[in-house]
Amino acid sequence: MRLKVHTKATLSDAMTALEKANREVAYQAALEGIVLLENDGCLPVKPGKIALFGAGAGMTIKGGTGSGEVNERHAVSIREGLEMSGFTVTTGEWIDEYARLYEAGEKAYAEAFRKKLMTLNMTNVINLMSEPYQYPFGQPVTKADLEDSGTDTCIYVIARQAGEGADRKLKNKEYTLSEVERQNISLCAAYYEKMIVAVNVGAAFDMNFLDEISGINAVVFFAQQGTMGGKAFADLVSGEATPSGKLADTWAQHYEDIPFAKEYSYLNGNLNEEHYKEGIYVGYRYFDSFHVTPKYPIGYGLSYTTFSWDMEEIVVDQTKITVSVRVKNTGEQYAGKEVLQLYVSCPEGRIEKEYQKLAAFAKTDRLKPGESQIVTLQFDFADLASYSTADAGMILEAGEYRLRLGNSSRNTEVCAVVELDEEVVTKHLAHICERLSPVEELHQPKREAAEHTGRENTDGEHTGRENSDKETNAPENVAHRAICASDFETIEYHYKNPDVYSSEKLDPILNKLSTEELAALTAGAGIRGQKKFFEAPGSAGFTTGKLLGKGIPNVALADGPAGLRLQKRSALMRSGKLKAVDPFISLMNYMPDFVKKLMLADPDKNILLYQFTTAFPVGLALAQSWNTELVEKVGNAVGEEMKAYGVTYWLAPALNIHRNPLCGRNFEYYSEDPLISGKMAAAMTRGVQKNRGCFVTIKHFCCNNQEDNRNRTNANVSERALREIYLRGFEIVVKEAYPGAVMSSYNKVNGEYVNNSYDLLTKVLRNEWGFDGLVMTDWFATGKGLGDHAKAIAAGNDLLMPGGDGAVKAVTKAVQDGVITVTDVRRCAANVLHGIMSSRIYYAFCKKNGTLLR
Repeated sequence: MRLKVHTKATLSDAMTALEKANREVAYQAALEGIVLLENDGCLPVKPGKIALFGAGAGMTIKGGTGSGEVNERHAVSIREGLEMSGFTVTTGEWIDEYARLYEAGEKAYAEAFRKKLMTLNMTNVINLMSEPYQYPFGQPVTKADLEDSGTDTCIYVIARQAGEGADRKLKNKEYTLSEVERQNISLCAAYYEKMIVAVNVGAAFDMNFLDEISGINAVVFFAQQGTMGGKAFADLVSGEATPSGKLADTWAQHYEDIPFAKEYSYLNGNLNEEHYKEGIYVGYRYFDSFHVTPKYPIGYGLSYTTFSWDMEEIVVDQTKITVSVRVKNTGEQYAGKEVLQLYVSCPEGRIEKEYQKLAAFAKTDRLKPGESQIVTLQFDFADLASYSTADAGMILEAGEYRLRLGNSSRNTEVCAVVELDEEVVTKHLAHICERLSPVEELHQPKREAAEHTGRENTDGEHTGRENSDKETNAPENVAHRAICASDFETIEYHYKNPDVYSSEKLDPILNKLSTEELAALTAGAGIRGQKKFFEAPGSAGFTTGKLLGKGIPNVALADGPAGLRLQKRSALMRSGKLKAVDPFISLMNYMPDFVKKLMLADPDKNILLYQFTTAFPVGLALAQSWNTELVEKVGNAVGEEMKAYGVTYWLAPALNIHRNPLCGRNFEYYSEDPLISGKMAAAMTRGVQKNRGCFVTIKHFCCNNQEDNRNRTNANVSERALREIYLRGFEIVVKEAYPGAVMSSYNKVNGEYVNNSYDLLTKVLRNEWGFDGLVMTDWFATGKGLGDHAKAIAAGNDLLMPGGDGAVKAVTKAVQDGVITVTDVRRCAANVLHGIMSSRIYYAFCKKNGTLLR
């Protein structure tokens, strides 16, 4: 048998040096992304006998479902991690019984799934993953279980699964504790001297049970930590390592504390229209501005040691602000890392402002007891500008800007005041995404230079002054600096169609293509087999293989963002083609047997090829590290795997805003804050793209902040909120890290599908931000009843995915009918071709065909 396609899958299933190295990177990332929420001194505990209960004990959730899944060799559970670290888990029978309960529930789910499958049409195939199998809450813990455990220490692991296509349901207890869990935790807390609760969930969770159940000594937000998460958890619990994770979101006391909480997604009764009534007041911007006390503020996280910090210096260099801070480990026993956060309260004049917003953050090295380090927090003052709809510009108002230094949004002190002498317009912009239906936005009472100088306890209770509107005088004992309006540049933008990409190598190939062939280049390879030059089995899609004779190979696009999702095992068939052996995504496990038999090959009858990739902590968990250097290492590790298996575009990172904790894909996204999101995505991008010919695809651009009805929902959002909250993170990564691609989201923004939005894809992305890479649609985002194929091309969406013959015909006909121009198609085709020609696969293709230019 001979392969009829090139692949980098290997004949050996042995663990490679790369796989071993990447497991270590995954371990380090998990260590820094786990957050210690509560601890009365119970933790750390020395390895010994330990009782372990809960849904996530033996079947720990490593990540969410859907495109964020990764087919790693093995993921270490919390039970395994504890045993690896010297603990003896004494409740194995309970954990094994839970596994049987899980299997029985999964079997029933599969039967119901198959019945439902038979009623679906192709339009809805993409949403098959919208109802993932939910972990059972668990069987009761009995008195015998407690007595037989033979220990005074217990860990109970709450677990919830979520994924793309559906938001978390309140009625299903996906955000709150179930009754059996409440009873189990109450029983365990009363029995054990040391009671630890771990939360194995990929988003914020309702923690009110802490106020209702006594005897809980410690709480760990494990989140979803990938292939080495269980080992990292055990090392933190045992004190082998010190927790340094900090929340990347505000956790509300009650779900109803979130603005317009009951109007989110499915809760508002209208999945076609979503109204962003909170405006700019998302997350801590709301809680801090409206004096609502959260359960845990953004940036919060405990350690086994303590830290002090003192500002050393503030330097104003034209528009650049640098704050130097000395951080010291003031504990006596444990080394650790601290995260310093710098927030700014801007003067409120004619533009309403949030109480404060994050301007910079930095994480220390590992400091031994008594050791100190100077860290720098730096930002451009122009980034503090607010959008004025009336002026269509970014405005810095004159007055005092108060810099607040601390280690959470509610634990800060004013460290400096910078005064701007005159109002500055930093950017003149065009209006975008005109809102067709008015939305009554949330507004706060006008404040008078509000002050917040106190610090909080670790339990969240505020010990100083609240954000009082009565305090109008700036502190006298802090540094005061002046900044001049004359030091700022006012940026003017020119809005036009970008030039068609041109180069000495690309033009001769592009010039030979007919209109139909140009259209083929803008459409993916479809969901069924086209001829391919190269295949990375398990890829989410490919560029077209129809133009091999024209010197254009196909390249592979693989899912993310918790790692590279590829086929773990593939079979070499008699035909010379590759066929999957294992389900490449969890929903395939529930397909009818005859479907799986058609789709999957028999591993015992064929030669097997292997691709083992690494499941890294999910996006939320990475953001909780607050460590961009570490995230860049994760990106480089992913890029090394892309290089090893021939993937050109990784469909990640994802950086939509955590607008509401119920969003089904919050595990994939980083934070409620656009600065954190943008900085993390930029770090990931830099890491991946260190590897030549490997590119990220930042997604989902933009306002994909809910999953129910994601293909058709309309985000009604003000231009200010759009620019300051939902576009800002994308802007940061585009300008700082130059990603190779952007994926347009399914949804509409103010009545227009994003993939058809010239305002977003050309005026903002290319004209304002200077993006010069590839724009692709999300899968099946264009077609009947969705975004229009041809309008997507005209708007600046270069690649239609998964494409297919229908898309090619639609684009070709649109040119013939004068709906779009040949130049529109050529512009998009050139961007696709430029990406292909920059890939490692193009190099291999040319080398094979003897056309390699030297």
